[in-house]
Amino acid sequence: MIFSAVFLLSLSSLAFEVLLTRVFSISQWNHLSFMVLSVALFGFAASGTVLSILNTQITGWEKRLPANRSIHTLIFLYIGSTIGSFLTVNNIPLDYFRLPLEPIQICYLFITYLSLTLPFFFTGMMVSIAFVCLPEKTGYVYFATMAGSACGAILPLPSLPFWGEGKLILVSAFIPAVLPAFDFARQLMPWRRQSPPPDKNQRTGVIVGFGITIAATILVIIGGERIIEVRPSDYKALSQLMQFPKTHISASTYNIRGRIERVKSPYIRFASGLSLKHTSPLPKQDAIFRDGDNQFVLYEITHPNDLTFSKSTLTYAGYSLIDAPQHILLIQNGGGLGILCLMASLAHDLTIVEQNPQVARTVNAHYMLPVKNSNPRAFLASSDQLFDVIQIENWGTSILGSAALTQDYSFTIEAFIEYFEHLSERGILIISRKLLLPPADSVRLWCTALEGLKSLKYNNPEQHIALLRNWDTFTLIVSMRPLNDASSLIEFAEKKNFDLVYLPSLELSMANRFSIFDIPYHFSKISDLAQAYRSEKEFDFFKSYLLDVTPQTDKRPFPARFLKWSRLGELYESTGGRIYSLLMSGEIVILVVFVEAFVISLFLLSLPFLIIKKRGNKPFLMEIAYFLSIGAGFMLVELYFIKQFILLFGDPVISFTVVLTGILVYSGIGGIWSQRISPKGIKKVLICLTILLIIIFFSFEKVTYKILGLPNSLRYICAFLTLFPCGILIGLPFPLGMRYLVKSPVKRTHAWTANGCTSVLSSILAVQIALSFGISYIIAGAASAYFIAFVSTFFTDIQKI
Repeated sequence: MIFSAVFLLSLSSLAFEVLLTRVFSISQWNHLSFMVLSVALFGFAASGTVLSILNTQITGWEKRLPANRSIHTLIFLYIGSTIGSFLTVNNIPLDYFRLPLEPIQICYLFITYLSLTLPFFFTGMMVSIAFVCLPEKTGYVYFATMAGSACGAILPLPSLPFWGEGKLILVSAFIPAVLPAFDFARQLMPWRRQSPPPDKNQRTGVIVGFGITIAATILVIIGGERIIEVRPSDYKALSQLMQFPKTHISASTYNIRGRIERVKSPYIRFASGLSLKHTSPLPKQDAIFRDGDNQFVLYEITHPNDLTFSKSTLTYAGYSLIDAPQHILLIQNGGGLGILCLMASLAHDLTIVEQNPQVARTVNAHYMLPVKNSNPRAFLASSDQLFDVIQIENWGTSILGSAALTQDYSFTIEAFIEYFEHLSERGILIISRKLLLPPADSVRLWCTALEGLKSLKYNNPEQHIALLRNWDTFTLIVSMRPLNDASSLIEFAEKKNFDLVYLPSLELSMANRFSIFDIPYHFSKISDLAQAYRSEKEFDFFKSYLLDVTPQTDKRPFPARFLKWSRLGELYESTGGRIYSLLMSGEIVILVVFVEAFVISLFLLSLPFLIIKKRGNKPFLMEIAYFLSIGAGFMLVELYFIKQFILLFGDPVISFTVVLTGILVYSGIGGIWSQRISPKGIKKVLICLTILLIIIFFSFEKVTYKILGLPNSLRYICAFLTLFPCGILIGLPFPLGMRYLVKSPVKRTHAWTANGCTSVLSSILAVQIALSFGISYIIAGAASAYFIAFVSTFFTDIQKI
C-alpha cells in the first residue's frame, strides 16, 4: 500500500507541477510564475519539518501513520488541496504589477503561495513517512518516488491535446483516488470476507473522498468552463485584441509546447517596420497566438499587389543589396511579415524553418509553401546548402529585461557563424527586431555580427555591417561582401524615410533625420563601439556602458539579458523611478525569489532545533550538510541538462520533459541499485560522481554539437542515453544517506526537509549562475556540492541499519 501511495502521489503532483507551468505561461509572464512555483515547492520541505515537530508531541507516530486509514486521509487531502489550489490560482485577481500600488495584492500573493504549497505538502508527507518507516527499503521508496514522478512528467505530453490544461489538472488530481477505492472494493469482495470488513472510519474516509469528487464535479458543472478555463494575462496581446468588437477565436489547439489560438478580427494590423510613406490598404489578416502572446500573422494574399506593402518595410532593405536572389532561407519565430518579403523577392527556392509543428502546418496550408518543422540550429548543422539571403524573423520583446531569462540560441556568436557559413559569396543576413531605449539589443547584435565575422577571419568586418531604424524597429544587415558601395541601401532608406544608424563612414548629418529622437542615441552608441573596436578598447566600452551588451555565446545564450547590478540605481532613474518596470526584469525577480526562499529555508530548518529537546534526536551538523549538498547537486545536474538540451531541441518545454523523464527514470534505477551497496560504498559513489561531473564540465559541450547535427529521432535517442551515467549515480546518495547516515525518525524527517529546501534554493541559484557565468558553471556547482557531501561523510557515523 505505501509504495503504491508514494508512486501515485508522486505521479499526480509532478503532473500538477508541469501543468502549473503551462497555466502560468498563459495567465502570467514566465519569470513571474517562476517566483510563485519556486516558493510553492517548499511544501515538500515543510512536510519534513511538520513530522519532526510531530515526533516531539506523539510517541510512536511512525508506527501509526503508515496505516491504510492515514494513507487514505493524505490522498483525499491531496486531491482536495490540488483542486482548490488550481481553482484559487485560476480565479484570484492577482496582479504582480500592482503589488507596489495595492496592498490587497500582497494578500492575494500570500493566498496563492499557501494554496499552491498544500498539494506538495501532502505528497511530501507521504514520501517522508515512507522513508522514515521503511529505513531498510529506502532504495525501493526512492524508486517509487522517481518512477511516479517520471510518469507524471510525461503524462501531459499525450493528454493535453484532448483535455486542455484545466480539465487535465482535475483528472490528474484524482489519479491517487484509485488506491483507496481499490482497497475499499477489495475488502468488500466475497473472497475477502474472512478479513474484517472496513471499519466505520474507513467507510467515512471513502465517503468523504467520493464526496470531494462529487463536489468538484458539481462545481465544474455549475461554473462551467469559466472557472477552469485558463485565461491569458490582461497584459498579453491576445487579451487586448479580444476587447475589440467582431473579434473571436476560431480555433484552439493544446499541446505541451503551448496553447495555439487562431483569431479572426477586422482590427488586426501587423506590418512592423512599415514606412509611414506607405498609404495603401494592408491585406486582410488573421493572427495566431501562442500562450496568449507571440503573435504570428497570416495575410490573405489574393493578388500579387497584396505583397507590395512588404517592399516598404525595414526588413526589405536587405533585399535592396542583392539582385535577383535565388535561394532564400527564412527562420521564423513570430511575426509573419518575413514570408511576404520572401514571396515579394520572386526567388525560386524558398526554405522556411518553423519550430512549432502546429504553426508550421498552418503556414503550409495557408500559403501552400514548403515549411520545415525543425530546430533552426539543428537544421543548419545538418544542411550544407548555401543561400543568397538568410532572414531571421524574431521581433523580440518591446519591454527591456522582460525576456531576460529566455534562452535563445538564434543570436549567439556561434549562431552568426552558422549563418555566415551558409551564405553564398554575395549573401545577405537580415535580422529585424524591436527598437529599445536605452540602446541595448541593436548594440549587442551589431557587435555579435562583428565577432562572428572576426571569427571567420574577415578583414575589416565593420565594413560588412549596416543598421537602419524607424521609430520602433531596427534592421541589422550583414553582407558577405564589403559595403563599399551602399548607394542602393541609402537610396532605399531615403525613399522610405528610414534612418541610417550604421554604415561604414556614416556621418552624423545622415542619422536621426526622419524618426527624430532628442539625441541620435543608437547612432552615437554604435559609433562609439565601432571606434572602440578599431582601437581595441571594446572591453572598456562594455565595462562603462549602462547595460550589459556584450555578445552572447552558446555557453551564455541570453540575448535579452542586459542588467548590470552595479548600475541598478542609474537604470532605475532612467525608467523615471517606476519600480514596476524593474519588476519586469527576470533577474530582479530571481533576487526577490531567492531572498524569500532563503528566509523560508532558515525557518523550516531551524524550527526543529528550537522544539526538539533531546540532544540525541537533534540532527548532526554534518548530516545536514550531507543532505543539503546532495539536494543541491541533484537539482543543479538536472537544470544543467535542461538548459544544455535547449540547444538540441530549441524548445525549453521539450528539453524539460526529456531531461526530467530521463533523470527520474535513471535515478529511480539508481535507487534500486542502492539496496545492494554497503555503507562503505557511499564515499566511492560520491567521488565517482564528482569526477564524472568534472569530465562533463570540460567535454559535454562538444558532445552536444555532435548530437545537434543528427536526424531528429536519433537526436532524441542520443540525448536520452547521455543522461544514463549521470542519472544512475545521482540516484544513489539520497537513499544511501537515509539508510546509513541517519538513525532516528526525526533525523530522517529533517534530512527530507534539508534536501527539499536546498533543491528549491539551488534551482533559483542555477538560473543566476547561467545568466552571470554560463550554463557550464551549473555543472561545476553540482560537482562542488557532491564533493562537499563526500567530505561530510568523514565526519558522520556511517552504520548499517
